[in-house]
Amino acid sequence: MMRHAQPELPTIDSGITLLETDERATGALQSLVLDQILLEGGSAIWMDANGHGTTEQLSRIAPSMRALDRIRIARAFTPWQHQSLCQDLAPEITEETAVAVLPAFDWFYRSEDLPRGNGERMLTAAVDLVSEIAETYDIPVLVTQHTDDELTAPIRERADDVIRCKQTPYGPRFTGDEYETLVYPLDNGMMQTTLAFWKRVLTTRHPAVAGADSPTEVSVHGSY
Repeated sequence: MMRHAQPELPTIDSGITLLETDERATGALQSLVLDQILLEGGSAIWMDANGHGTTEQLSRIAPSMRALDRIRIARAFTPWQHQSLCQDLAPEITEETAVAVLPAFDWFYRSEDLPRGNGERMLTAAVDLVSEIAETYDIPVLVTQHTDDELTAPIRERADDVIRCKQTPYGPRFTGDEYETLVYPLDNGMMQTTLAFWKRVLTTRHPAVAGADSPTEVSVHGSY
């Protein structure tokens, strides 16, 4: 198989992009976000659910700790907080916003604390809010879903693009409707998709930022 001189990652365009990942492809979401902000020279707004936006995971992947200063993370702990963060997202978007990130979008709307039918209504309302933001501000919005089922149908219906990441013996393979991208190992032999792997990919793609770092932390807030 032909080996590329530099590993490839998909481009995230304006609109809603749904990322579907193989469970073995750990770190794909975080890598796409870091690649996006490093390519665009901007920042990310991350509305976290189910622990996807951990400082430990992001710091193990980032080619430079300084890149983490560009990621602002807000965490919700209930479906009502998640809905509120969706409502507060628009005022936080600036000219520097390179991507808005909403992992496990459906996680909170599966709560047993919600009366029957409320989860579906709240998720649909949240998707409407995010769709309007993507269209109004013309920015990339990267979304993942915890489970692919009837509840998440509104997410799939509103997605402008779907990126799938699946593990192969040669590294992770990203596929979309009109493209296929392989991330090849950076040395001889096979390699599993680990956080160390993604860090090597990002370091190769962005060597200019992979210099000496001072200690830093991801900006994490209960709200924006």
